[in-house]
Amino acid sequence: MKTSMINLFIPLAALMVACSGSRPASEVSSTAPERETPSVQYGGASKTDSLFLSLERTPCFGACKAYRIELFRSGFATYDGRNNMEKEGKHTARIGSDTLRVILARAESLGFFSMKDKYDGEVTDLPSTYLRIAADGKDKKVLGRVGTPQEFKALVSYIEALLLPVPWQPATSKP
Repeated sequence: MKTSMINLFIPLAALMVACSGSRPASEVSSTAPERETPSVQYGGASKTDSLFLSLERTPCFGACKAYRIELFRSGFATYDGRNNMEKEGKHTARIGSDTLRVILARAESLGFFSMKDKYDGEVTDLPSTYLRIAADGKDKKVLGRVGTPQEFKALVSYIEALLLPVPWQPATSKP
């Protein structure tokens, strides 16, 4: 009798211990548990303000736009209008985090991070476009000059449409 009580008690105790941490059947999901989406990290891995985006267009022998924009993870941005730009010289501005988010989303949807690093050829009189984006542990720089894919051109146009109209303020030089 003692042996049969022990044989009955051991499986019952094991069952009770195994079920003590489980949830009722109504709470159990057949899919994998949801994980919190980590926040997107704009910019490089540096703990200080780091570069999120750099866009540069170089001059040509004609009337091409030439400028450089740098956008940092804090939203601080610099603009240097060089040739054939409405604003020329060094300027600064603040860009909202929503703009960083939509730029990154567009870059990902157009496959920016899987593009080749260089689209170039033997032609020297064409302007170049350099685009670099650093976010979520990725840091990609692409040179576009000859044979550039439409997705790259579309991304650059999108970024220009967002950033060129910003109310850039002339940068003050430090004494």
